[in-house]
Amino acid sequence: MKATSLRVNTGIFVAILLLVGAVFSPTTAQADADALKDALQSYATGKYDAALTKLRAYVESNPGDEEVYSVLLEAENRVLLRALAQGGEHERLIKYLLSKAKPASGEGFASDDEIKAKADEAVSSTQIDVQRRARVELRRAGELAVAHLYGHLASENADTAVNAILALRQLHGDAAVPLSEVLSSDNARMRGYAATVLGDIGDARAHAAVARMAAMDEDPGSKAKAEAALAKLGGRDGSVADAYCALGHRYYNRDASVVAGFDSTKNMWRWEDGSLARYTAPSYLYPFLMAEECAADALAIDPGHMGARALLVRSLLAQGIEAAAQKAGGGDAPESLAGATNLAASQGFAAASAALKESMDAEDWDVAVAACHLVAMTYGGEELADHPVGHALAAPQKRVRYAAAIAALRMSPKRGMPNADKVVALGAQAASESAIRQAMVIDDKAETRGKILMALHHGGIQAAGAAKGTFGVMRAKTAPSLDVIIVRADLGAHGNVASMAHSSSYMVIDELIADARTKGMKIVVLVGDTDSAKADAVREGFQSKYGDAISGFISEPIVESTAFSTGDAAAKSKDLNFDQERANALAASAAGAFAMVDFSCKSFDLTVAIEPLSTAATTGPTAAVKLNATKALGNLRVGGADALVKVLAEGDSDELKAAAATALGSVLSAVDGTAEQIDALMAASTAGGEVGSAALAAVGQVRNLTPEQRRKLFDTHRLKVGEKAE
Repeated sequence: MKATSLRVNTGIFVAILLLVGAVFSPTTAQADADALKDALQSYATGKYDAALTKLRAYVESNPGDEEVYSVLLEAENRVLLRALAQGGEHERLIKYLLSKAKPASGEGFASDDEIKAKADEAVSSTQIDVQRRARVELRRAGELAVAHLYGHLASENADTAVNAILALRQLHGDAAVPLSEVLSSDNARMRGYAATVLGDIGDARAHAAVARMAAMDEDPGSKAKAEAALAKLGGRDGSVADAYCALGHRYYNRDASVVAGFDSTKNMWRWEDGSLARYTAPSYLYPFLMAEECAADALAIDPGHMGARALLVRSLLAQGIEAAAQKAGGGDAPESLAGATNLAASQGFAAASAALKESMDAEDWDVAVAACHLVAMTYGGEELADHPVGHALAAPQKRVRYAAAIAALRMSPKRGMPNADKVVALGAQAASESAIRQAMVIDDKAETRGKILMALHHGGIQAAGAAKGTFGVMRAKTAPSLDVIIVRADLGAHGNVASMAHSSSYMVIDELIADARTKGMKIVVLVGDTDSAKADAVREGFQSKYGDAISGFISEPIVESTAFSTGDAAAKSKDLNFDQERANALAASAAGAFAMVDFSCKSFDLTVAIEPLSTAATTGPTAAVKLNATKALGNLRVGGADALVKVLAEGDSDELKAAAATALGSVLSAVDGTAEQIDALMAASTAGGEVGSAALAAVGQVRNLTPEQRRKLFDTHRLKVGEKAE
């Protein structure tokens, strides 16, 4: 099985090199490239141990992409195959270099006009050799070449149409997404040939669009071509809307077969006004934008498809989260995404609920948190029996439990819901929350990943795991509050070699350091080899390559105390300002939820919240926390009067003191006040300004105020309307 996998993987990379060699002329390597040439020479002569040492040292020297490209361009394919065939670290390092090999910017197409000219050669030249070379050279343009080829599919000239088909086939998977949009053309000939090409290419991204055409096309000829193409793509499996949803979920989940690489921007294609239109989008939004497109296509076919509505909601929420993450890291994000939550809310309570359930099932915790808030936004008194927000109260992630509790408090359901007994306690904990240190463990070895996660959890660090480098990097980018990321040094060495080269440890760390959202996170390397000499070499290699970016190392076998102390030290060395702000915002939001809860709601025991809210009102970390907690005590009307008296006397601002006076009046309207509490409120009524005004109005609510006290209040505050005559 391993040999078969190796043949497939090496075949892919060697095919790339063969293609590159056919397209570009050799360039001169930089002087440092001699080290890579020397390593390859050792492979050529069968000196594999020496070759690995040289190759490792070369990778650790941080070579440039163009330098690597120039050497590999001239390398013999048989030598690269021999290096790949050694497996293990040999294979991982060669794949890493292959993934970095990029030509100098001047070696690609300089303009769209050049791509068009080459496309014209591929389609219209009368010389077979010129056509063939043009088709090969168009590979450099990738999907951009489709825009200059698809129109020829409608040609009445058979040779022109066939040449366009051959050129599009040569683009392989690069043609799949834009050509799928061409299936919306009004020209039946164009649709039919586009479907044929997509079937020949065999890219799963085209399945849903071809299935739609096969089911709905009114032209018999193009419909037949679509049906033939669909058979090559796997045939029918459920409804067309289901097919679009399935593809959308693959995009959303960043399936490496549909979302590859870490380009800064990605192309999106749409059929508009009778032609193919290209849009560019930030790569961090691309998976969710494409998922949104798929959901919209599904809803265009079946507006009532709940799976599509849920996917649409999740995609919108994820875009909003990504934008916030980008801004938190100092980057920019489209301003339009500020409306993502409201647009998601337009899909209603049922869609928000379905999105929450899907997010919980997929352990998509960031979106689950946002979906909890969305459920509360769209709630209209619906039945909550067996509702996902109730199940979210028992989620393994604390932030999801908090979000569910806050949502439940805001909804104040009149009837029961799952885990209703947890709502108030969780909300109270959230109102007094402090900064939480968070970590991620990227390790494809389940046993060690589990041990490290357990060690971190036991030490109070919230941690999540990822078995694949690509997935781990993407998750890190969506969680800018991560403090530390633990990366296995030899990802892919445990019988589960990733098909994508950027899943290697080096590429993972390269990307973490380069991205604005993750470059401030601390990185710890898990040294996988227990042999001391090899382990030392691994440490030296990573330290040499990345310097201070590596905050520490964890060795096998895993010792929980050591793993925690290393991760904890790295986490604490990171600036926690963002985490603190996030915790403060959570506390303010939770206290605000208590301030809005229907105090007559019988589903919850609100007395549980009094003590933590009293603490938050008097010693909360921010003015917003104190103010919301103060208002919450007044809204609940079940206690906290002593804390409100303290705030009334020592509050940081007149706004807070006035809120305390109002809240104290509300509490004492339901609970008998002590003499001290009543005296404090009466004394505050003489303070003047907004505090005195609020206190005077509030003291009238006190249910056990004596007639004598009421008379005294009147005498003290009697209005002076008339003037004393002389």
